Amino acid sequence: MKKKKSEEKKVKEKVVEDDIIEDEIIEEENNEKKIFKKKKIIILLIVLLTIIILAVVSLVVINKNIKLTIKKTNETIEVFSDFKLEGGSAKVFKHKLKVKKSGTIDNSKVGTYEVTYQTKFFIFKKEKIKKVKVVDTTKPEVTMRGQQEKIIYIGDTYNDEGATATDKYDGDITDKIEVTNNVDTSKAGDYEITYKIKDSSNNENEVKRVVHVVEKPASGPAYINSNGVIYLTFDDGPGDTTPRLLDILAKYKAKATFFVTCKGSDEVIKRAYNEGHTIGLHTCSHNYAIYSSLDTYYDDLNQVENRVFNITGIHSKLIRFPGGSSNTVSRKYSSGIMSTLVNDVQNKGYQYYDWNVSSGDAGSTTNPDVIAANVENGVSPTKTNIVLMHDIHTYSVDAVEPILQWGQANGYRFEALSENVKPSHHGVNN
Repeated sequence: MKKKKSEEKKVKEKVVEDDIIEDEIIEEENNEKKIFKKKKIIILLIVLLTIIILAVVSLVVINKNIKLTIKKTNETIEVFSDFKLEGGSAKVFKHKLKVKKSGTIDNSKVGTYEVTYQTKFFIFKKEKIKKVKVVDTTKPEVTMRGQQEKIIYIGDTYNDEGATATDKYDGDITDKIEVTNNVDTSKAGDYEITYKIKDSSNNENEVKRVVHVVEKPASGPAYINSNGVIYLTFDDGPGDTTPRLLDILAKYKAKATFFVTCKGSDEVIKRAYNEGHTIGLHTCSHNYAIYSSLDTYYDDLNQVENRVFNITGIHSKLIRFPGGSSNTVSRKYSSGIMSTLVNDVQNKGYQYYDWNVSSGDAGSTTNPDVIAANVENGVSPTKTNIVLMHDIHTYSVDAVEPILQWGQANGYRFEALSENVKPSHHGVNN
């Protein structure tokens, strides 16, 4: 009985031992599984981390190699200048990319503008900003009405003709002119009148007029020294070619005189006057029948004088006789009328201007080169050069620029006639 119990005990102990061993084996297997799982997770984490690192490095490399180029990031241009916004270029490694621009530049308005250049490669974007500053650095133009030099007598009243001012950006700024006028007509001397202008960009300019206050001579008027000056005078207009002529004169800052008729545009005469040219009178009709009598002549002259007054606000007293004071065609209408007129007009306060240099454009030639050569050969630095031309002819206007270029290169000034310029008078033939 004891033996049996002993065997049963051993069996039980064996079962327990086997269970323990089995549990240990299971636990060991579970531990191995856990260790393997951990290793697998670690390996996966390492792989994932490696992938992330490689991806980040690739992103950095790709982003670093996206090159966006523009010529200038900051630029300053003059208002109204021809300006073309250049494009940019972009590439990644050797692959070209498209570049888009956003933003506009208004080159007609002063200010600072931004343009964004942007390129894209998959998820990558790069951009650069270009700043363009539009500025106005051009001085305004100031133009005196009338002559740069004036002569008046002691005790006379001086009425200044003023000036006009225009600016490339601001337009007409005549109302902003500051005038300094210290003319004292009670005392002989040389006085300056200054016309100063400042535009909205603070660009300044000024011109000066010299007024000579002198004692009245015992006989005859006082004249300024006109040596070295060329007075271009244009008859019979205004015409269709006169605006182009005014453009040429403005280009060279030259002044001229227009003996006008009742033909053409009021606006052209107004422009010529505002730009500092002298407006003289050439009669209204330019019909030689005006020489039929004194009344006929003055009726015609008064019409053009009134026209000029209505346009400019001045009563011009500078005249030129159709055909000049030496004309003979007047004999057909009234014998001896020119001998009477040349004295009578001066008694009425007018001054007549003939010419001492003929361009030949009144019938001798239609070749601009010949016209220019006639003027160049006819002028002299030792005389008052009054040149006869006609602004109604295209070929005459074509000759003006070469004349201006030649004259300025040879030290001549181109000015407008005034009552202070000694007139050229022809010999009277009727």
